[in-house]
Amino acid sequence: MLTIITSYFGFLLAALTITSALFISLNKIRLI
Repeated sequence: MLTIITSYFGFLLAALTITSALFISLNKIRLI
């Protein structure tokens, strides 16, 4: 049970990181 929660949390964290990175890159492209 704990492994499932950990893997799900890791997946959520990775998705959040990718989304924020894409958002920042899009903002940088817009500024230029």
